[in-house]
Amino acid sequence: MEGGSKWVAAVASIWIQCSLGATYSFAIYSPILKSTQAYDQSTLDSISVFKDIGANAGVLSGFLYSAVSYRRHLGPWVVHAAGAIQCFVGYFFMWLAVTGAIARPNVVVMCVFMFVASHAQTFFNTANVVTSVHNFPDYSGTMVGIMKV
Repeated sequence: MEGGSKWVAAVASIWIQCSLGATYSFAIYSPILKSTQAYDQSTLDSISVFKDIGANAGVLSGFLYSAVSYRRHLGPWVVHAAGAIQCFVGYFFMWLAVTGAIARPNVVVMCVFMFVASHAQTFFNTANVVTSVHNFPDYSGTMVGIMKV
C-alpha cells in the first residue's frame, strides 16, 4: 500500500484489535452460560480451555493469508471475512443455546462452538499484524507491539 492507504489500514487494524476482546470477556457471560446449560464449574472450565485453544491455534489463518497473498490487497479482506464468519457462527450457536432457541447441546458441542468463536480471533490477528508488518517493514517490531497491545 502506498502513502495514506497504509495509514488507513493501520488505524483500521488498531480498531479491529481493540474490539477483539471477546475471549477476554468470558467471565462476563460465563455465569449465564453456566446457569442456562446447568453446568458445574468443572464443565465451564473445560469450555474455557477450548476458548484458550481456539484463540491460540492460528495456523489456519496463516495458511489462508499465505494462500491469498498473491493479491496483496485481497489477503487481509479474505482472512477478516473468514474470521468474521467463524466468530458469528460460534457465538450465534452459543447464544441460541443460552436463549433456549435450540435444545441444550452436549458439552462437547458447546466446546466446539467456543473453539470456533475464539478461533476467529487468530484470523483477525493474522490479517492485522501481517498487513502492518508488510506496510511498515522498517518498523515491524513496533507495529507488532502496537497490534498486540
